[in-house]
Amino acid sequence: MSQKLLHRLVGFAVFLFALVVYVMTVQPSVSFWDCGEFIASSYLMQVPHPPGTPFFLILGKLFSMLPIGENIAFRVNMVSVLSSAFNVLFLYLVAVKLIENYKKEHENNFDALLTYLASAVGAFSLAFADTFWFNAVEAEVYALSVFFIGFVTWLIMLWNADEDHHSNDKYILLIAYLLGISAGVHLMAVLATVPIVMIIYFKNYVEDDEVLQNTAIIFAGHVAVSLVVAFLLWFTETGSTPPSRDAYSAFDSRFLMIEVAVSMVYMGVFWKKILKASSFYIPIILGGMALVATYPGMVKYVPTIMNKIGGNDETINMLVLFGIFAGLLYLIYWTHNTNKRTFNLIAKSLLFVMVGLTSYLMIIIRANQDPPINLNSPKTPNEVVSYLNREQYGDFPTFKRRYTQEPHQQIVYSNYSSDGDFWWSYQMDHMFNRYLEWNYIGRGSTVQDSGVDWSDMWGLPFLIGLFGFLYHFKRDWKMASIFFVMFIFLGYLTAFYQNQQQPQPRERDYFYVGAFFVYSIWVALGVRGILDMVIGFARDTSGKMKPVLPAITILLAFLAVPVNMLYANYWEHDRSRNYIPWDYSYNLLQSVEPNAILFTNGDNDTFPLWYLQDVEGVRRDVRIANLSLLNTGWYIKQLKNTTPHGTDKIKMSYSDLEIDRIGPARFEARNMSIPVPENVYRENGVTDTSLINKGKLTWRMNPPTRFGDINAARVQDLVALDIIRSNAWERPIYFAVTCSDDSKLSMQDYLLMEGLAMRVTPVKRPEYYERVNEDLMAKQIFDDSDEYSKSFRPGFKFRGLNDSTLFLDQNHKRLTGNYRNAFIRLAMYYYHVARDNKKVIAALDEMEEKLPRKIIPLDYRLLHDVGNIYFQAGAIDRYLPIAEEIEEIAWQKMKENPRDVNHRYSPYLILRDIYENLNQYDKLVDVFERLNNVVPNNPQIQSMLNQYKAMARNADSSEVKLNK
Repeated sequence: MSQKLLHRLVGFAVFLFALVVYVMTVQPSVSFWDCGEFIASSYLMQVPHPPGTPFFLILGKLFSMLPIGENIAFRVNMVSVLSSAFNVLFLYLVAVKLIENYKKEHENNFDALLTYLASAVGAFSLAFADTFWFNAVEAEVYALSVFFIGFVTWLIMLWNADEDHHSNDKYILLIAYLLGISAGVHLMAVLATVPIVMIIYFKNYVEDDEVLQNTAIIFAGHVAVSLVVAFLLWFTETGSTPPSRDAYSAFDSRFLMIEVAVSMVYMGVFWKKILKASSFYIPIILGGMALVATYPGMVKYVPTIMNKIGGNDETINMLVLFGIFAGLLYLIYWTHNTNKRTFNLIAKSLLFVMVGLTSYLMIIIRANQDPPINLNSPKTPNEVVSYLNREQYGDFPTFKRRYTQEPHQQIVYSNYSSDGDFWWSYQMDHMFNRYLEWNYIGRGSTVQDSGVDWSDMWGLPFLIGLFGFLYHFKRDWKMASIFFVMFIFLGYLTAFYQNQQQPQPRERDYFYVGAFFVYSIWVALGVRGILDMVIGFARDTSGKMKPVLPAITILLAFLAVPVNMLYANYWEHDRSRNYIPWDYSYNLLQSVEPNAILFTNGDNDTFPLWYLQDVEGVRRDVRIANLSLLNTGWYIKQLKNTTPHGTDKIKMSYSDLEIDRIGPARFEARNMSIPVPENVYRENGVTDTSLINKGKLTWRMNPPTRFGDINAARVQDLVALDIIRSNAWERPIYFAVTCSDDSKLSMQDYLLMEGLAMRVTPVKRPEYYERVNEDLMAKQIFDDSDEYSKSFRPGFKFRGLNDSTLFLDQNHKRLTGNYRNAFIRLAMYYYHVARDNKKVIAALDEMEEKLPRKIIPLDYRLLHDVGNIYFQAGAIDRYLPIAEEIEEIAWQKMKENPRDVNHRYSPYLILRDIYENLNQYDKLVDVFERLNNVVPNNPQIQSMLNQYKAMARNADSSEVKLNK
């Protein structure tokens, strides 16, 4: 068998195995977070959040038309499945090329097979890595983005391997086109521009290997001095209260000036070594220039130029665009005729990048057609520029790490001694190093901010990759330098550029999969390096290789890396039966009556709902108003002026001009009122004529937020209030249960729970447990029908929540906690209002059946409340196991923190409730003696202690008499 055929067979096996695993574990429908938005946007070719993903949407639309799977979401999820499987193949091919680049040739087929198998180990280390696998089974942009990184890296390795590379410009042009396309997915892949340019430069111009030593000295020295200067400057800016934005800008300027000055001094002292090391610096600089030319150059500046010249005139803008293409074509023509080959290749590459970027034309075309999802509404060049610049999300100074105007973040940032401390401790170590270790050492859990677990995979993939990194430098410093720069750009530089603030709403490991791609290459090289060492040891005196030890070594490598990772990660990444996001979205939509307006809070109670409405046609009569987006004028106008799927517009009193000018406003506590017609009172069961005669709902509205010392109302608060007033009870209006209290306009007493949403009513219900629509809530949680309806039909779906073989991450558990809230609220209604203990017990029993706490753990404090409800309802048999469970936890909490006494769920108070319920007075004495030692000389505690001692003596006395 030829080595080429052997290479292809191993590569095909790698691709096929990865593909099968991903197909077996892919999400069968919509997922949480952005996936619902992307699938819906693909299906109807809509405009998702900035800066847009037009090529992903085009590809998603193509996949949505394939006759595979049971629903559209599964089909679009397959974009990530195939992208990831191909990327695993690309890593295998790249690793083989890198090994062959320094080995030159294999001594026999067995030696070649060892290279192919080592590369397969590296490829599988990416395939089964935590983050990569997570991205591979859902419709997000990151899998496809890393696909482009793998694709262009493989192409440049093909170009590098071809001795007659001057005639192989086709690879460079295809790479340019793919980079242009990749910007229409995610900007991550554009960072591959720098290592690509480095490979081209090293191939053509770098011959002297001695330059490595000079390069290392100069590069490391310059970086070290720059970091020292940065740290010195950062440490002078300490303080718990961040300075003004002007001060941040001044900081950026000072840092830049000092960095330039240090660089000039450094170059003056070491100019001779720098000249020798130019072969390392020049390609990085050229690559950086190519990167800037692509982004922000072509992606952001070309639309800016069009806007500056043509404004909103479509004809002029098209002429400007055609002019840019004409200029590039003429440049290609001129450089060809004047035999300027390098400049001709650059001009062609720029043209192909521009052609790839034309997918962005879809954004402006569809925005002007007002699809249901039209985020930022980028209809004009000026709005497109704003869209591409992500102006909706604001801007942060590059070098000031702790910039914020949020009080809670100011408190968090005071825990760091300086910006430098925050930069390294949080932004680099916590938000990148930790993710790298997750993937190659082991992840502690899916709980937010969880640490690293060495027992998960024993760190074997990480250690082999680290060895591969060092081994690569030893065998091929040029390629090792290139891929090291690639790792830095896709990892640390990306983390620096993003300037992530603390806390984050979710983990951000998916941003760095490009860096993990490089690390898995080092895993492959590490395995090959170990094999080379074993082969050297295994040769006999004649120099002939003995195959036994290398064969055992490669087998152990497979066990240590892919088998180990597959075993450790399979259960957590198997989503094949996970319909929880679909059901949660369906249940939320079915919590509101026909033609309702539903205020939602964030991504997970908005994006999957968009999917159900736009793609599957579920509850299209409901208008979703996302409170976060309600702070933007374009979104407010869409709710006011558009009719997606034929639904009614949302009435508002604001004109479009007023919406353009609206902003946060000072707001002090005041009485608010809304007129209430008599028929609305009647429909809500109000018979009190004195209330009906008032004809209005009046309540005290407190300031929803504060900016510094100023009480204020956000735009979302002003608009939500106006919507409630303007609709004048013509449409039912709801807040999703995920909405925070500060977003509910102080109307909690008027909100009636009807499932996963709370309806605005004209009736004040002061007691918390009264605010439940008992009839509707009972239908929601007790209706076990398997039927689904696109129109209003109460009845929740709970698929998979009582399945112990289905993995639920922290996000799933957190959101399903809203179901428990519904069960408990209904049980409290039955106990306090209906006075029906049988229904109390039935509601809590149903909760335990559908959401068993052994599968979805219940916080011990909430479990304590559930146990008390059971006890009060007379279900002692249900209460006893709960009490036993809580008792153990409370004692453990008490031992961990004996001074935990000043809140409702203090372990002392929990134990008091349990022992009082069970008449265990001797244990009560023990608890309060401990409490008395912690809080001495407290008369109330001493009084209760004496009381419990007397009760314990009486209980003992009664027992003695009974025995007599």
